[in-house]
Amino acid sequence: MKKAIFALIILFLGFSYAMPAATAEAAVNSGLSPNDGLILTYSPSFTKPSKETFHVKKKENFTYLYNKKSQHYPELANLVYIEDDIGFSASVGHSDFVFVSMPYPLLKQGSTFIQSDHFDDYKVLVENTAKTVKVKAGTFKNTVILKYPDGSRLYLAKGIGIIKSTNAAGKVTTELAAVKAGK
Repeated sequence: MKKAIFALIILFLGFSYAMPAATAEAAVNSGLSPNDGLILTYSPSFTKPSKETFHVKKKENFTYLYNKKSQHYPELANLVYIEDDIGFSASVGHSDFVFVSMPYPLLKQGSTFIQSDHFDDYKVLVENTAKTVKVKAGTFKNTVILKYPDGSRLYLAKGIGIIKSTNAAGKVTTELAAVKAGK
């Protein structure tokens, strides 16, 4: 049942499938969603260039990020992660904008997968699965870096989710500025 629900959500938001790879010894199989109870601050944030703080709430395979200052709080999450043994996705909570929709296992560096957004399919490169990346919030080991055809990149850390995104010119468009444990 959970797999069917995940498949329907991915079909609605955008779906992906894995391209063959030579080996999968550095595969990432889980753990890219933020841990329950965290308070994550981004500057710049996902949908605006200012600072924004989110409170993380998990419910089964869904992880919801709420900005308590949002006009939609508490009815709608600002960001939603979905993760199970089939795959991982991250999207804006009350829209059809998907940051990433990828299958598990996420294969080693150099492998690709196809991400679909409505009418477009494009190949996403798994640029790295073990890079150490420094952002305002600190240094994260074993970061997954995805490179999109337009040259933009998305950086994901286990237990945190998205820690950074950059445009084709390398300019930071989203960056994790602080991580705190919730009360």
